[in-house]
Amino acid sequence: MADPRFFDNHGPLTLAAIVKLTGAEVGLDTGAEAHDVAPLENAGPRQLAFCDNPKMKNALSRTGASIVVATRELIDAAPEGVARLVSDRPSLAFAKIAGALYPGASLTWPMGKPPLLPVDPSARIGAGSTLALGVQIGADVEIGRDCVIGAGAVIGRGVQIGHGAFIGPHVSISHALIGDRVFIHAGSRIGQDGFGYVGSPSGHFKIPQLGRVIIQDGVEIGANCCIDRGALADTVIGEGTKIDNLVQIGHNTRVGRHCILVSEVGLSGSIELGDFVVLGGQVGVADHVKIGTGAQVAAKAGVTGNLPGGQVYGGFPAKPVGQWRREMGALSLFAKGKLRRNVSSSGKN
Repeated sequence: MADPRFFDNHGPLTLAAIVKLTGAEVGLDTGAEAHDVAPLENAGPRQLAFCDNPKMKNALSRTGASIVVATRELIDAAPEGVARLVSDRPSLAFAKIAGALYPGASLTWPMGKPPLLPVDPSARIGAGSTLALGVQIGADVEIGRDCVIGAGAVIGRGVQIGHGAFIGPHVSISHALIGDRVFIHAGSRIGQDGFGYVGSPSGHFKIPQLGRVIIQDGVEIGANCCIDRGALADTVIGEGTKIDNLVQIGHNTRVGRHCILVSEVGLSGSIELGDFVVLGGQVGVADHVKIGTGAQVAAKAGVTGNLPGGQVYGGFPAKPVGQWRREMGALSLFAKGKLRRNVSSSGKN
C-alpha cells in the first residue's frame, strides 16, 4: 500500500471501470474492487496485482490479491476465487490502474493545493533546529532536534527527518523518511520519481512511482546526487553509508550499511548492495544485480551480473581484479607484438 503521508488514493475502482480504462477482458468477476495496487508476492485483500512473466507464475499462484491482471497463458495460475482480468499487456494495464488510483503521484504537493506559507502550520520542528532563508516545508513534515536546513531547501509533505541532520542549500526532499545525523549536501534530490515506463502503441506510458526513500542513521550524501524513490517497494540507503558527489541511485535499490559510493557512480533500478561494499568512481551497475558484502569494484568498471562478496573486481564486464589485470596485460603485450598466438595450420605451428 502506498504511504498515505505522500500519496492520495482516489480508489476504489470496480472491475467495470478497470475494463473501460484498460480494455482488459474479464475472466472471472467476483465483485471485487481495486482499492490499491501491490506486487504479486506482497498483495493482500482489496489489492490488484499483475503478472506478465512466466518466471512469476509461482508467485501468481500464491498471491493474496483480490484481483489479478495477467496474459491469457498465465491467468489460470491465479488462486481460486481471485477476480481475473486478461490483457495482452498486463504491465501497461497495471500502470493505467495505478495512475487512476494515484493521479497525483508525481507531485511534491497535493493536487490543487500548492503551499501558501514557507512553513506549513502542521509541520513539527524540533528544539534547536535552524531554517535558513527561502526554505519551503510542506504539511505534516517532522524535523528533529538540532537540525540545519539550508537556504532554498524544499521539503515535501509528510517527510520525516531525525535529530542532528544537515540539509544543504537547494536540496529537495520528497516521499522520504530520514534518520538521525544524516548530511545531505547542496543541490541533491531525494525522493523524486524513479525512471519507469512501459511501452504502448502510442508511446511510453509512465508507471506511477508509489514507493519511498528510506535513509538510515549516519548517512552522508554529497552534492548534486539523485536518489529515486521506489516504484512499489522502497529505495533504502543503509546506516553509515557515505556517498560522494554526482551519484545516481535508481528506484527500488537497496544499499547496505557502511558502503562507499565514489563520485559519478550510477546504480540502475532494483540493485542490492551488501554491507561495506565499495564502488570506485564512475562504476556503473546494471539493474537487478546483487553485489555481496565486502566487495570492492575498481573505478570505471561495469557490473552486468551478480558479484560474490569479499573480493575485488575491475573491468567491463566486472571480474576478479587479478584476472582483469592479466587480461589487460596480455592484450597490451599482444598489441605491441610481444605476445604472439600459436596458430595451428596443417599440424604445424
